[in-house]
Amino acid sequence: MKSAESITARFRAGFTLPAVLVIASALLLLAIGLLLVVGIERKTARSYLDRERAELTARAGLEDVVAVLRTETANDDFVIVQSTLATPITTGKTPAPGLFIARGTATSTNPTFRYLPLFSNTTAPTETKFTTPEMEPLVSTADGASTEISTLPYLDKSRLAWIPVTNMKGQLVGRYAFWVEDLQSRLDARTAGNTKDLAGAHKRFGWVAGDTSPYAKFPAPGLNPAPPIISTEDGRDMEPPLDPVGLYALDPDVTTAQDTSVLDKTIIDNRVALVSPDSVLAVAGIRPPLTRDATGRLVDLKARAVEENLTASVQPYDEQALVPFAKGLAPTVVGKPKMNLNRLLSKPADAAVEEMADWINSGLPNFEDRKGGFPDDYLKTLAAGAIDYADTDNEGSVRPLTYRGLDGYPMMSEIIMSIRYLGNRVISGRRILVWRMSGFVELYNHTNIRAAGSASFSYENGLELPAIGAAPVGRRFDDPALLNNPTQVTSTPPLTQSGGRYWSAPLNVTLNPGEYRFYRFVDVDYLIDVGSSSTVLQNTFSLTERLGAAGMSMRWNNLEVDRADKIVRNGLGLEFTSNFSKTTDKAAIPGHSYGPFGDFVNNMGDPRMTLYYRENLHPLGENAAPENLSPNRRNIRQATIYNSDSATKPKTYGRVLPSEWPDGGHDSAVGSWFMGNTDGTDPTLATYAYPVAAKEGETPTFLSNRGRFYSVTELGRIYDPVMYVPTFDNPTDSGNIQNGLMPTTRSCWPSVEVNSAPSIIMGGGNTLRIGRPEHPRFDQPVNHLPSDMPDRHAARLLDLFTAGKSRSENKDEREGPLVRIEGHININTASVEALRSLAAGVLTMDPLLSRRTSETHQTSGLMAPPTQTVELSAATKTKEADRIAEAIVKGRPFASASELACAINPDERRSNEHYVFGNPFLYPTYTLSNTSSALQWSDAASEETFARVFEASTTRSRNFRVWVIGQALSPTEVTNTSPEVLAEVRKAFTVFSDPGERTADGAIDPTKFKVTVLNENDF
Repeated sequence: MKSAESITARFRAGFTLPAVLVIASALLLLAIGLLLVVGIERKTARSYLDRERAELTARAGLEDVVAVLRTETANDDFVIVQSTLATPITTGKTPAPGLFIARGTATSTNPTFRYLPLFSNTTAPTETKFTTPEMEPLVSTADGASTEISTLPYLDKSRLAWIPVTNMKGQLVGRYAFWVEDLQSRLDARTAGNTKDLAGAHKRFGWVAGDTSPYAKFPAPGLNPAPPIISTEDGRDMEPPLDPVGLYALDPDVTTAQDTSVLDKTIIDNRVALVSPDSVLAVAGIRPPLTRDATGRLVDLKARAVEENLTASVQPYDEQALVPFAKGLAPTVVGKPKMNLNRLLSKPADAAVEEMADWINSGLPNFEDRKGGFPDDYLKTLAAGAIDYADTDNEGSVRPLTYRGLDGYPMMSEIIMSIRYLGNRVISGRRILVWRMSGFVELYNHTNIRAAGSASFSYENGLELPAIGAAPVGRRFDDPALLNNPTQVTSTPPLTQSGGRYWSAPLNVTLNPGEYRFYRFVDVDYLIDVGSSSTVLQNTFSLTERLGAAGMSMRWNNLEVDRADKIVRNGLGLEFTSNFSKTTDKAAIPGHSYGPFGDFVNNMGDPRMTLYYRENLHPLGENAAPENLSPNRRNIRQATIYNSDSATKPKTYGRVLPSEWPDGGHDSAVGSWFMGNTDGTDPTLATYAYPVAAKEGETPTFLSNRGRFYSVTELGRIYDPVMYVPTFDNPTDSGNIQNGLMPTTRSCWPSVEVNSAPSIIMGGGNTLRIGRPEHPRFDQPVNHLPSDMPDRHAARLLDLFTAGKSRSENKDEREGPLVRIEGHININTASVEALRSLAAGVLTMDPLLSRRTSETHQTSGLMAPPTQTVELSAATKTKEADRIAEAIVKGRPFASASELACAINPDERRSNEHYVFGNPFLYPTYTLSNTSSALQWSDAASEETFARVFEASTTRSRNFRVWVIGQALSPTEVTNTSPEVLAEVRKAFTVFSDPGERTADGAIDPTKFKVTVLNENDF
């Protein structure tokens, strides 16, 4: 018995030679088996013999599939996609999907693919781009060439090609057809769902204000933070990482984010009885009779949801995390192991930064183009930010003028040079001018962790001595010859010269999260000899300072972490009368207004950007003091917006509002702002400073500091210092932000638009956008298909990095090449209901999630638009997370789960509701106009739903059910289109493509890899 012709056809259809050899071996066994049966069964009924022949033929079909899986899944880079017939076989029924194994070849940044059907076929797919192959030409509809079989009752029939089996005479004696079902297209009833809420309902882990439990403020939404405990009986995790998946959302009676279902609790309580794919109905408490409608779907909606979206036979396995064959990734890295973020954390910071930046540049050569006018090394800055986000110390990873990571140290928020002329006196027959220069700095702990350390500040005074008598013309107050002369200058505390600058003595600083506090860091007294005692002073004289002649730096624990590179102090107020004392305060807000008076460039006041504004023509501008100071609280400019101007007029130079930054956030309260109108008022004195305690979640910088990454999606917390001129995509937005005016139609800073020009003086308020709409300039996918996600999209970083087995307490597992696949569903094949369950649930990462209730600013207390706390969940349309699930289905196929970030609703392509993840326009704005500023949330909240779905997703499957029909035929010519069927067998086999024990580097060991049949039954 042979089937050489059919094998050749299958080989032409895309099967590799090893697969062909295995199939041939299987058919040889079939032939031998049939001969034995013939010998044994001469004394038995002919029908029994025919039945055995049909049984062996069906098993040959199983071996056909197993051979393909042995060859094509003995790796970790294949992708499983699906397609359906363009025209249904039965009107009104759900089409039966056909699975394909997609294998990529990286010859450029746009890989090509070949496709192997996982259903019996007669011709090969011709597609080479990443897509869902057309099914119609793959199965001949000629008489006798195909069959249509029913598998799952709620699916349409599958059209399958007959694969012939011939005897030694070349006669047709049997045939089979098969269809493969992806069991990872459904939720795993063994792992999904939990009852860990205090009330016994479903729990989503996240940041709960005031929570002091061991897993409080867990940084990776979608995962169970408990360390894994693997059962020795079945190898499953006793605390599954994906038990936060919203199993309750399958219940058709649940239409909100809250778990009000008993269905999920019933399944969880009865999990011990899950033994086969068909056992889920019984475990869910669904009892016969099971009535079906005309389309084959169960009438009872709960029973329908369980049958169509749950399975019980999904086996967990380890997978080597490889760079996917996805568009935009360099062919030199595709298919190679991803870099483990937790392994980087175990290295010295400088080595980790270099390695991470080099890897990004290798995999995404155009990624650095995102930076705009950013002056330092962009990739190394991102890498330093990633290391400092997750490490356990509060020391920044810094290399001056190259990179800086943000860690648990404060930034300069306001700075004051208090200039006090104490008059003149005669000392030892010489006329002496007496000056005191005092330095004040307000530090802001912009992070969510307590900052404790020592801070010192450079004393750079660009003011020039007045040209009087013997005073040297052009000499500055920070002239080394002057500062090093103890007879003329005394400093309290003493200054120390280092690196070409003079530094104050270290101050012990302790700041709670979100706290602002002013410090006096130095008093420098000058005795300026201008001549003999007979020297006559003019009535008035003035000080001058060249544009941007001075700066100011900050050291944290002796490491320079912040600098205002140039400061301008205009001449107003620098005129002095010779015979009496006068004080003038010269103040500035780092990160805010830049340039001389009348030529301001106005930024959003993000102090994290101060270090990067170094443009000579626009030094850090002066801010009116004391009337515009806001000591020990969020920066506002009372004289500009809350006093002489309308409170509703949106002027960027009048306020610092994180809620209006491109990535949003929350505005801390100001309290009573009145500072006083007298120069020389000490801002460190509490008698007229009103510090306001920050609330949990107000700080713009989120640090994990857990010594590990739990999820690569945490890269979305990394500060992104892109620098572009703010422009708008709406032609009606005619406001000029650079000159301080926001358009009347907007009340938030814009994203980086397609036509935004790079800037060396504007930027701030951004973290990497991973799981919410990317800046349009970095996101221009062809045809808006997720698989066309550009190489500059921040979510592409997810393709280069892994966090290993991040929950493990074993360091080697956290830093290793493997990830655990347990309960993950294939987003290319998953049902809408299963996808919806991944996303469903109340957002938990932002304890201050709120909305504006008015566009009119409060003029006391908050000094910002008033807000009201709200509860939000995954974006809804008619039911919880429906919009997200439908967008994922419409965006298929995905070469990588990172491409979920580009999932859109095609019907709303040109509207604000384009993207479905992290899009504020998908949420209710109540009584306000539909502007994105109405919703106030942190980037952790906006990216939360994406992280949930990403963490529970895969693009591969190793768990299948093979449906096979085998027939024994009366020997006939192979051209006979209507052979006599002697017996028929229909089998369903549950199959696991088991990677087995792996090699030391995580690769599959061919000697350990196997395909195992776990269950079989007739259908």
